[in-house]
Amino acid sequence: MYKGYGAEAVAATVRHEGLLGRPVEIGNDYLPHASWTDFDPAAMCRYQLGPWRTWRDERPGSAFVYGVPPLVDGFEGAFARGVAGEFDAAYARAARALVESGHGDAVVRLGWEPNNRAIGAWQATDDPAGYAALFRHVVDVFRATPGAHFTFELSSALGVQPGRRLRAFADYYPGDGYVDWLGMNAYDLKWGAPAVSPADRWSWIRSQELGLDAHVAFVRARGKRNVCSEWGLYRRGDAFAGGGDDPYYVDRMAEYFSWGDVAYQSYFDHDWGGGTLSEFPAGQDVYVERFG
Repeated sequence: MYKGYGAEAVAATVRHEGLLGRPVEIGNDYLPHASWTDFDPAAMCRYQLGPWRTWRDERPGSAFVYGVPPLVDGFEGAFARGVAGEFDAAYARAARALVESGHGDAVVRLGWEPNNRAIGAWQATDDPAGYAALFRHVVDVFRATPGAHFTFELSSALGVQPGRRLRAFADYYPGDGYVDWLGMNAYDLKWGAPAVSPADRWSWIRSQELGLDAHVAFVRARGKRNVCSEWGLYRRGDAFAGGGDDPYYVDRMAEYFSWGDVAYQSYFDHDWGGGTLSEFPAGQDVYVERFG
């Protein structure tokens, strides 16, 4: 699961293992994207990659998923500049930091949620082809790093945002040679529908345009591994219209990980507005029952 940033997240993950009553198999973190100075190997190793390496050493066979932004704040839509090599030094530093800290086998979750216009400078809703081109370029830089044997993940958000150029998974897909795993983030919410029932909300999560069912079909058509990089319960009471303490959703997600042939799942247990698992006691009970 995702528990936050760096060493604090490692400690929180250990506490989460206590809740589950077993070790967690995959650590999950993100490289910040406030500026290109975030791509500093010394800082990355000190605050994030080193503590995660210690955690992995104590859990033989564990893996590490690392979100890498292809662009940083202030460089919105600068795909052509990235493809031209302007930011290659930053990409190379990040790849080298992963290898040198013992994460040369990391799952690199590159440019997550490109179909979410609000996610970051790399959002692809206005220029999906530009995003795909930069994704390919960054993968090439990472693969050229000595000692690297990364797995590359492209993870999307549910749905299509109206009035934008991006309409289909294929619009921003970088190509089979650049993507190993395809992910879908699926939170328990439905925009503007706070009164909908848990069953109807789940049906919408599955059946909407670029929903879970469409994602699974695309994954199978491309012959890739399916993953779920973010999922979680979400508070009621704002525009996102979360389901609150909804054990039905947790149970359906556990089933989805089976019929969707999901290689790994990561509960987003960090409050970015939707709440943490401990806020939802009924949902947490089902979570522990299904995953403990």
